[in-house]
Amino acid sequence: MVLPFLHQIVLHMTYKTVIIDDSSVQRLATTFLVKNHPRLEFIGAYANPYEGIQAIYEKKADILLLDVLIDDINAFELLDSIEIPSTILINSTWEKYASLASSYGINDFLLKPIPKKEFDTKINEITDRLQQLKAYYEIP
Repeated sequence: MVLPFLHQIVLHMTYKTVIIDDSSVQRLATTFLVKNHPRLEFIGAYANPYEGIQAIYEKKADILLLDVLIDDINAFELLDSIEIPSTILINSTWEKYASLASSYGINDFLLKPIPKKEFDTKINEITDRLQQLKAYYEIP
């Protein structure tokens, strides 16, 4: 039996979220989506991928929204060079990157511009999965 107060705590769990995107317009649009999703806690939005990675480690982010084509480096080169301890949601203007993301074990992909309904659906899938993992491993 689940106690009523425990059920409320689980429903209100939020996940720390970082955005890395070199487009100021996309950062703004994605920031709006993150800040208006009840399961997400906005940590920051970064044009510089290395500043974003630093924030992930410092703030212990749960979710990274990562643009594929970033100035000077692409998401996959970044993933090849550093371990990212967060669930990664790849987003791009080009659908062709979805299969490449999948080859990296990343099955969460959104096509830009990101419609709110698709964003909410994908985030709910991700946060449900994270919640199940935390419960399974008894992570507070």
